[in-house]
Amino acid sequence: MAILEPFLVLAEAVSDGRLSAAEFSQVCLPLYKNYGEPYPSTDHYRAATDLSYVALDHDAAGTGASDLLDGDQVRSKAAEIAERMRLLLR
Repeated sequence: MAILEPFLVLAEAVSDGRLSAAEFSQVCLPLYKNYGEPYPSTDHYRAATDLSYVALDHDAAGTGASDLLDGDQVRSKAAEIAERMRLLLR
């Protein structure tokens, strides 16, 4: 069964500034795509999926689209998702 801990570590690392938004995207997207196990609950799945969307929206930022996330937005959104993940892991 899939667990959130690897995603939580990534979310905390980028929100704390230990990883750049680009580094976060480079790690998060492959982790999410290759996480083939079922999630313990729908909430666990949503949290991991939301985090992958943050990574994806930053990774595509070079396209010039105005609705994609910059580094500060990635950190802020990752912090929010990390808090949700911590609550799920209690």
